[in-house]
This record gives sequence, C-alpha cells and structure tokens, in this order.
Amino acid sequence: MKKLIFLISASIFLGCNKTSKTESSKVNHATLLVATEGHIFNFNLDENKMVWQYKSAIDSAGNRNLFALDGQNIFMPFESGKLINFDINSGKIIWQQQIYGNGDQPLDMSNDENEEAKRLSSKMPLFMAKPLVDGQNILMASTGQPSEVSSAWLYNFNKADGTKNWLSELPTIYNYFAPVKYRNSYFVNSAVFLEKLSAQNGVNTSYGMFDGDVEIAGQPLQHNEVNQFERPLYNQMYTDGNTLFIGSETGTIYALNLDKDGNLPNGDISDPNNTFIKNPKVFKWIYKNDKLVAKRSHILFFEDGTLYTEMRISSNTESNLLAINAEDGNLEWGQILPSDVLNWTISHGKIIGNNANTLFYIDTNGKNFTKVKIKDKPLSGIESIDATHFIYVIQKGIEIFDTQTQTAKLAIAKTFKDNEYNNLQIKYISK
Repeated sequence: MKKLIFLISASIFLGCNKTSKTESSKVNHATLLVATEGHIFNFNLDENKMVWQYKSAIDSAGNRNLFALDGQNIFMPFESGKLINFDINSGKIIWQQQIYGNGDQPLDMSNDENEEAKRLSSKMPLFMAKPLVDGQNILMASTGQPSEVSSAWLYNFNKADGTKNWLSELPTIYNYFAPVKYRNSYFVNSAVFLEKLSAQNGVNTSYGMFDGDVEIAGQPLQHNEVNQFERPLYNQMYTDGNTLFIGSETGTIYALNLDKDGNLPNGDISDPNNTFIKNPKVFKWIYKNDKLVAKRSHILFFEDGTLYTEMRISSNTESNLLAINAEDGNLEWGQILPSDVLNWTISHGKIIGNNANTLFYIDTNGKNFTKVKIKDKPLSGIESIDATHFIYVIQKGIEIFDTQTQTAKLAIAKTFKDNEYNNLQIKYISK
C-alpha cells in the first residue's frame, strides 16, 4: 500500500517556459499517450488500437510523476526513482537513469534485481517534478517522503545519453515543481524559497537581494533565512522571457522582473529589509483577492500574455476561474465553475475541465461558457483533438466527446482505475 504523505499532491508538475522550447513530435498516426500506475501506453487513434506499452511493476500501485515530450523523446519519471527516455513511436528505451533520493548513487546498490527492487520499495515514493527540456539538458527536481529523505535535489542530465551533468541540493525537501529557465539561469521554487542556480554548474547564486548575513561590529555574525515568501509556493512557475510568475498556496500571484543577468536592479544584498516579505516593491505586481483562496489543485497556467488560475470563495466550495493580465496583474475576466472541479487545462484555445458528472469548456477570452452533463467521470485531463472533439480517459477506456452533438463515444475499450495515489496523464499528438 502507498504510504500517506501530508504534502501537496504532485498532480501539477506542469511546465511552460518561453525560453526553453521543445521540438514538435513526429508520429506515424494520430497518437494518444497515456501514463498511469507504472504504465505508459501509445494508442493509435486512426485505427483505435494500442501500439506499444511499458510496465514498471514496482510502480503499479501508482505514479504521481508526469512525463515531458521533446521531439521523438518521452522523458518519464517513476516513483521508484527511474527516469526513462522512450522513443515515442516504438517505445524503445533510449536511456535510463536511477535516482535514489540521496543525490548520488549509493555504495550499497545490489546487482540482484529482486534485492534492488526491495531496497527501492523502502524508499518509495520518490517524487520527481515534470522534466524541463532545455536544449541538450534535462532538468528535474526530486525529493522523497520526509521520513525517508533529508534532501531534495535538482538534477541535470544529458539529453542524448542520460549521463549526469551536475546535481545541486535544494534548501528544503518540499519541492514538487518543474524548474524554469529564466534570464539564462534555472529557478526552482521549493516550499517558501525561490532558488536561482547557474545553468552551467548548478551552483546557487544570488539575484541581488539580502544574503542573510548581518555584520555588526563587536557582535557575532547574524545569519537569517533569506528571500522567503509568507506562504508556500505550491504552484508551477512560468515565464514569458521577461517576467517570472510565482504563485503561493493562498492564491497570491507575484510577478518578478529581473534584469538580463537574473538580478534585481539596484539590489542591495547587505540590506536586511531587501527581502520578498519586507520589500514587496521588488515585484512588478502582486495579485491578491482576500475573498478568494487557492484550490487544493493549485493549478496555474500561462498562455498568450494571460495567467489562468482557479480559486474558491473562502467560505464555500464555489470555484472561480480567473484570467489575469500578465503585464499588469489586473483581472481580465472571471467565470463561476461547477463545484468540486477535478481537472482543467488549456488546449487549442479552450479551457476544458470537469467534475464528477459535468464537463465544461470556455474560450480563453472568457466567452462561450458551456456545461454538459456526462455519464462517466474523466480520470485524466481533457484535450482537444480538433475544433469540435475532446479526448480523455474514463474507467471503461478512452472516450471522445463531440461538442456539436454534446455526446460522448467510447473509442477504445480498456479498463483504467480511479486511483487517489496516481496521476493519469494523457497527451494527444496529431499526425
């Protein structure tokens, strides 16, 4: 049985980075990738059949890590610590790495497959953020269950062969989100910390704010925690290349604009008041609505100059979809959603989501909001496959919803589980 951990769900290892572009994937047929419970499947939607599958038996109880795509590569991390690079069309393993939750490979690793599986099981779950593809580098943050690990790490792997370029220890063991490439440095949000690391070697570097040491003549050196936020940063960061967008668990969104070197203009590292908490003027803008708090999903998307987030009124469970202007932090539009939203995403100009019995969709400009009752609850996110059809996974298999007739049809019959300790991730790729 999976161990219960009292941490934010890993269901939002999302990545969006205008400065680290990925290549488009070329597939032989309309393709749906599905990752769940230690499996990854490639389905041919032209012929409605499975092309290949991979199974990691040790991860069959669930896997809350998310894969990333780049060209013909699928970079899939598992809770057992495996990071595998699959060929998208054949399923062939191009390379594989093993993470152990302690930075480097342990000295006591076993060549016996059963013994090694037993030892890895004792360390599970190992959480790994959705990988960031940056040129020939694969960046991934990893941590484990607090009772089992004492550190979190940012790894940099070579895209071609999986060799480790460098690793850097992070300030806390609470890290769940993909790093961001911004101003030629990597930024990682770890609990209340925002870390800036050198892209060349992973060394933690200053970005022009108070460095934590106070020197007073005749007194011992005073060291204080620096650059903390008031509440944990349990949201995926985003950047448009000019601004870094950071969200806290309370629903507050910060816009940080650093110079070309990734530093705060005119920052004074010796001024104890030059911190995120004490000097909010360092931010380009801050969005906060005291009547709203972040949903537990903590989903934040950035697209075409707008930030999209879901919050609720603090006194009830009513959901609110908000579109916030990324330039000035002003609210562009809002929409009341069905209660208890389970999933939502942005796909081909539409925001699509659901709760247990309702599917909803709305244009990204806030127009044409539609709600439709559905028979089967989607277990995955929902993606557009063309202008009028959506695709998602239900317990019975893969279903396609037609927006013109507002009806759903089972395209591929296959049993999937509704598993609390698991992400069921899909990705549609057109031919």
